Amino acid sequence: MHKRKMAAGILLAALMLYGCGEKEPDMDSETVEAAEALTSEVEVRKDGSIVETVVEDFPEEFYNGENLRNMILSEVENYNKGHGDSGISVDKLEQKNGAVTVQMKYPSAEVYSVYNTDEYNHMSFFSGTVSQAFDAGYPMDVMLQDPKGNESIGKAQLLEMGEQKIVISENPMRIRVDGRIQYTSSNVTVSGKDEAVLAGTGEEDAAEIYYIIYK
Repeated sequence: MHKRKMAAGILLAALMLYGCGEKEPDMDSETVEAAEALTSEVEVRKDGSIVETVVEDFPEEFYNGENLRNMILSEVENYNKGHGDSGISVDKLEQKNGAVTVQMKYPSAEVYSVYNTDEYNHMSFFSGTVSQAFDAGYPMDVMLQDPKGNESIGKAQLLEMGEQKIVISENPMRIRVDGRIQYTSSNVTVSGKDEAVLAGTGEEDAAEIYYIIYK
């Protein structure tokens, strides 16, 4: 399993250390199971900030909650100091009913990506316009479809949407965007007008890139 600095990765490290709206069509059972297995939920806000909420099992009788809290806060503080006080904050850190909830806010998708990338894992997450994504070198030769599966677009149509908002992720997650989802890649399931599940194929070693167009 890849190591990640994101909240889910910190929780996993702690376990290893201290323990030795409006609805679109219903998701199928496989997608529901995949969504339930995802512990990370990301919200892309209008101002460009990213809010990540992670919930992990953390039985109090086996693990030290105070040590976990100190680990997460120290990790974020050290990162901020090393990156010009980048502004990552831990907005919620709660241990309750055998689970830990961590909510972290990042000032931008770029900071989110940098924080979650280390020598073992490259976690690219982009939020901006289609033109900005193209200029940044993200692949645009993809087929996208609308939430109901009635319409598909390719590279030519995508590049014509220069100012349209786009999210591109290399990591599975549940996601909420600030607008109505228009098109997604086939490995994304729309679960609401502004919500989707990035679950992929389920193959552990399969490389996945997830696309969401919204306005």
